[in-house]
Amino acid sequence: MSCPNALVGVPTKDTSGRNQAYWSCDAFGKLRGESDPDLGVSSYNYNAFGDLTSSTNAKGVTTTLSYDGIGRILIKSIPEGNIAYTYDSFSGSENALGRLVRIEDSNQTKTFSYDKLGRVKKETRTILATSAGNPLPTETQGPYITETRYDLLGRVTRIDYPEHPISHGRMRACYEYGSAGYISGISVQVNTNGILPGYCNKDIVENINYNEFGQTATVTLGNGIATSYSYDVKGRMIRLNSSGDVHGNTKVLQDAVYSFNNKNNIVGITNVTGEFNAQYDYDYDYDGIGRLTNAVGSYVETADNLSKRFRQGYSYAKNGNLTAKRIHDPGNGNITDEWSYQYTNHQVTNIDSSRTGADTLTFQYDANGNLTRQRDNVKDLTKRISVDSQDRITQIQDGNNAILGSYWYDDGGFRIRRSALEEKNNVFTNVEILYPSKFYGLEFIESENVITSVNNVYLNGVRIAAMNEAGALAYYLTDQVDSVSHVLDDEGNTLSQIQYQPYGETFVQRGDLNFSPKYNSQELDRESGFYFYNARYYDPGIARFTSADTIIDGEFDTQGWNRFSYVKGNPIGAKDPTGHEWTSSIGGGEAESGKYIKALIENPNDKQSQIRYTDNPAEDLKSNQKGDVEAAMNGKAYKVKGWTNPADKLNKPTEWKKELPDYKGEVVTSSFGLREHPTLGGKKPHSGTDIGGTPKGTSVYPMGAGKVSSVRPSEKAGNALVIEYGNERKSRYLHLDSINPKLKAGDFVNSNKPLAGVGNTGTQTTGTHLHAEYYTKNGPSSIQKVLKTPYPETR
Repeated sequence: MSCPNALVGVPTKDTSGRNQAYWSCDAFGKLRGESDPDLGVSSYNYNAFGDLTSSTNAKGVTTTLSYDGIGRILIKSIPEGNIAYTYDSFSGSENALGRLVRIEDSNQTKTFSYDKLGRVKKETRTILATSAGNPLPTETQGPYITETRYDLLGRVTRIDYPEHPISHGRMRACYEYGSAGYISGISVQVNTNGILPGYCNKDIVENINYNEFGQTATVTLGNGIATSYSYDVKGRMIRLNSSGDVHGNTKVLQDAVYSFNNKNNIVGITNVTGEFNAQYDYDYDYDGIGRLTNAVGSYVETADNLSKRFRQGYSYAKNGNLTAKRIHDPGNGNITDEWSYQYTNHQVTNIDSSRTGADTLTFQYDANGNLTRQRDNVKDLTKRISVDSQDRITQIQDGNNAILGSYWYDDGGFRIRRSALEEKNNVFTNVEILYPSKFYGLEFIESENVITSVNNVYLNGVRIAAMNEAGALAYYLTDQVDSVSHVLDDEGNTLSQIQYQPYGETFVQRGDLNFSPKYNSQELDRESGFYFYNARYYDPGIARFTSADTIIDGEFDTQGWNRFSYVKGNPIGAKDPTGHEWTSSIGGGEAESGKYIKALIENPNDKQSQIRYTDNPAEDLKSNQKGDVEAAMNGKAYKVKGWTNPADKLNKPTEWKKELPDYKGEVVTSSFGLREHPTLGGKKPHSGTDIGGTPKGTSVYPMGAGKVSSVRPSEKAGNALVIEYGNERKSRYLHLDSINPKLKAGDFVNSNKPLAGVGNTGTQTTGTHLHAEYYTKNGPSSIQKVLKTPYPETR
């Protein structure tokens, strides 16, 4: 941990006009203390080498750490017990020298083996927490072994899941890749004796097609249902269609059409499904910074003559607090109930209802910002919430102290066990869920004395299917924010159908409700009504997280300093996969589409070009923060020259040299990585960055001194150039209008002379823009890598 400026004793950050966060640092720039409105006061101590040795939080809980001779953590001591780390060697661990091989805490142990390149190839977990609370059968303790194999490019090619503790059934997942390097298919194989052959014989994902921009065009599942994606010229998904042959008939499961305003916010969704002959319609309004203010939804089902509607309004404070939630009569628009939120800092303490009166809901928190009590005075329901020293929920009780749910975690916060009282077959019984890994789960129903398993299959980090030990499959169809809309069986039959209100409350549900992933593909704990978002829990009823985020989601964004708000008030176009970070679902890549280019800076370490973005270049150009004002001057891009060391500051305009064309309004219209294809539809891998907003013929310069590798047109890419920079690095420019006629392969170029002009050539262009790619020896690399790091002080 380091202070933003070691010369300042107590730097401050005004987060809402009233609340301030403070940091105090020592002479070496080490953080010694901090005070945060939501997290309270914490202090830190270090050894002579600068390693953190202890921290004390606002509740007075102290965590201590000890290290070996080369600075590796050996013991982390917390009130629940010690966490011990072992390195270099352990029985059964391969290629262990210099690597972590074992972690042991009071709930579990993990051991690791590595391949020769240092990648984890085997993880073995034993769950000690099975003996706590309601003890589980001894077989459930494990060990559980997960094995992973990779290809020469470091991509996962195979995962062998843990085996069932009773039947010893085990699943293998195999991953295939296309010529462009993106995943093209997933298949599995199940064996009941724990011994797996060398092939996978059942398709989970038959095929994935991508467009030239890296966006997914189609995903065809193993049950024949294909989801296609369509995009506009800005790379935004405008249509999502899932359909296929089911028992000889073409079945449309979802056909969602999206419309946007000029700020990239989704303002309308129309979704027609052949299931029950139903249609969903949604309309949305936003305030000036993209927070949802009004939402209208309707569901009309002609098959069963069923219809449902909702209409809600929302208001926010400047600091991101949700101040009001209004429930309207969908017919006449009259307000039937209005919730008024009362806060201490960012913690909601009371919600008053215009219909049921003051203090309809009340909340209490501990000094660390964790919700400890929630009271519904209308329903006469109370939740008492216990948290551990690491701010994780460990138990939830009702008002009579009856245990509703208990939870256990590993050293990193991964939930390894959930115990809850649930209704199964019209009988309330204790249900235990074990998570030996994110890929594999076990369920033990006490009243039935049966252990069942589920093998989860992921595509791009989202759960796409699940298979039990008997081979029964469930496929998940999702929407624009990865919320599960349909669950299908292996023949394409619908097992479950669900739609959500904006902040995650259920709007419509049909069929089996027992499937785990729901809103944002997260798991809903029915005993609490909370969604588990990995780092913390989320309450969709009040649209707030139950604990303060330990990570600031945007240091220079007032909404990012609200540690309890959900996706900065835009749940229609954003999601939070980890519980730590808002992620836009509108544009792919590492930078959002529509961001203005702020500066192109040469990295002195690896000479890779790097780009920064801003939503408001006019305002940013007025500031002189951390030496980047000259780089952004007049909306142009500049390269730093003559920098010496990280302690120097380059504030003089003469120390900056213009190196790039005079762009005045460029925007990133499509980013690197997976994103929605603007012409072909679907999520596709995009190997470059598209820069629009520039007139045809605008000069294009190389990223640095290099040699021309190729000058040739192609049908799809149009006029194209490739420049090599040495050390297996190169850049590629596509869709150019014209290329300097004197350029030929083998010529040396530098960043002072233009290569070509921005254009619109090739059959797969989306309008006048520059498509720029950057490659290292490892393949395509984003030129936007530093987007989320602080602005440089010395460049």
